[in-house]
Amino acid sequence: MENEGLHAWFDGRAASGDFSGVALVRRDGETVFEHAVGLASRAHGVPVTLASRFAVASVTKMPVAVAALRLAERGLLDLHRPLLEILPPGQRTAAMTRAHTTHHLLAQTSGLANYHDDADETWASFTASWDRVATYHARTPADMLPLFADLPARRPPGEAYEYSDANFILVGLVIEAVTGRSWADVVTEEVFGPAGMVDTETGVMDADPARLAVGYMTDDGPVGLRRTNIYSVSANGMPDGGMITTAHDLAALVEALLGGKLLAPATLAAMISSQAPPSDDLEQYGYGCLLTVEDGRVTSIGHGGSDPGVSCMVVHHLAARTTLITLCNQDRGSWAATKELSRAFGLHEARA
Repeated sequence: MENEGLHAWFDGRAASGDFSGVALVRRDGETVFEHAVGLASRAHGVPVTLASRFAVASVTKMPVAVAALRLAERGLLDLHRPLLEILPPGQRTAAMTRAHTTHHLLAQTSGLANYHDDADETWASFTASWDRVATYHARTPADMLPLFADLPARRPPGEAYEYSDANFILVGLVIEAVTGRSWADVVTEEVFGPAGMVDTETGVMDADPARLAVGYMTDDGPVGLRRTNIYSVSANGMPDGGMITTAHDLAALVEALLGGKLLAPATLAAMISSQAPPSDDLEQYGYGCLLTVEDGRVTSIGHGGSDPGVSCMVVHHLAARTTLITLCNQDRGSWAATKELSRAFGLHEARA
């Protein structure tokens, strides 16, 4: 069997409780490896299949950025217009100034505070959010504002790249302000449809989405004791991380994006180029897109996603024309899986 050792590696990781999900490798638009393993629902004994859908956390930022850029291409959104002129008064944060723009939000250079501590290696800071805003009340981006609207800025806009989920909560609000529609409807129309992402939606988690793999919390110990993430994520998906999708739909997104189906060449070039001040850092950021930059050259693009019960990676290696996707319905597993795929296919270790 081709890639027999790789299939065995994933089976072994599932047996040890270190991976449950789907791995997919596409090269030049063709599938060269795919594997599904583990359980989508332990309670009902439902196995993960290639058709299983997964919450993908921050991978959502890629299509949200594409939607915003498409609006900008049509003149509906000026990326450099002050946010104070776009957002209604009730949706402006206390630290927001006339210098803050949608460009800074998309590029993760706003300097505005996040709603949780991204450096916390546990879920304590993130899940503490739900002590202030109940998960079942978190239905729209505006519902998340109380978590960060009054926080002081960390630095001036444009000074440095600093990853923040709050930036994309605000991008969702910008999209709603300039279109008069929900961010979810806009992303569905502007991105999911044109990209052919037929199994993708912005999840309404208590609507019991079809074929959704239940997320499990790995810190709870042995596999049989792990809790689900039902009380650890917002009831509705948010623009910083609220999409449910399949591995093949994510591959369709990458291929549509790089194939010129979603953005004009100049806009795409901006999205996958560093938008922060010059840096020698290996990890940099475009518009809603993580970049690996080596010797001044972007070598891979994509995004990772991590939430309680969620771990996923999308990495496209530009020179090799190869996309690696790992989706995992537990909050650890995709990083090691992506490293193994990179090794097996002779690619640099994934950084995006």
